[in-house]
Amino acid sequence: MVAGALAGLASIGATTAAATTVVRRERTFLPRGHAARVDTRRDPVDVALRYGCAGLTVGIAVDAQRRVVLAGPSGRFLRQHVLEPLAERVRRRGRVHAAQHEAFGVVLEADPNAGADLLDRLEDALVPYADLLSAVTGGALRHGHVQIMLAGAHRRALEARADRLFFAEGTLNDVGRDVPTDVVPVVAEHVAWRIGWDGRGEIAAEERYLLRSLMRAAHLEGKRVRFYGVPTGHRIRRAFWTELHSAGADLISAENLGALRRFLRGRHAHRTTYGPAPGQLWLPERKVRANDRPARR
Repeated sequence: MVAGALAGLASIGATTAAATTVVRRERTFLPRGHAARVDTRRDPVDVALRYGCAGLTVGIAVDAQRRVVLAGPSGRFLRQHVLEPLAERVRRRGRVHAAQHEAFGVVLEADPNAGADLLDRLEDALVPYADLLSAVTGGALRHGHVQIMLAGAHRRALEARADRLFFAEGTLNDVGRDVPTDVVPVVAEHVAWRIGWDGRGEIAAEERYLLRSLMRAAHLEGKRVRFYGVPTGHRIRRAFWTELHSAGADLISAENLGALRRFLRGRHAHRTTYGPAPGQLWLPERKVRANDRPARR
């Protein structure tokens, strides 16, 4: 009886482990999915990759030793919990996602008290991963597997650097102002900054026209567009996502990645006037073995 009970427990344990594996299995790539800032106790890269996102946002700060750490009480290093997992992923698979055509985007939101030497400290943290990252060298852009973007008012300081391993994530205010894409490749805004609509009923024709006009203008300059801050209510959230998708948003940021995945799955990314030609990758070509491809969910 004891042996039978132990065998039963082992069977239950194996079943539970298998179920856990299924739950944590990586989903297929979502080129427009972007993971919003997650709880600092969780591994942000693991969360984003598990849902197939094309990028993520993390908060950063500079500690007393002038090292770049993840924002929050954990004090975990940017290198250890963001850069190294992505580098290891590329070492094993040849790229972050087997199906990706553009760099995996990491948006860093800096603590306002990070200090004037933030850019230098960030550069120090990124140098060991130079081969992984998109970079500007001697004023020339080189595409890599991962693109680091610093959110906020850092554009002027970045423009002055002929050599750097990171870029600025701007806002739609940077559109139409001759801001080069090797400084600001992506513009991002909270949905409430441009749209007075609350997600209930039909969006006003004027607001829809403004949204789509701004999107087209950004694309004509070669900039991708990311929106965040979509309300969390199910119906309202879906109404916003539908408008953003129809307008041609390149990236939609969300905390509920399961819901975003269900919405985006089956909706094709829009063709724009920027990026690689059809069939051409920005990233180095590599044959992906069958067992490198994540299981389809």
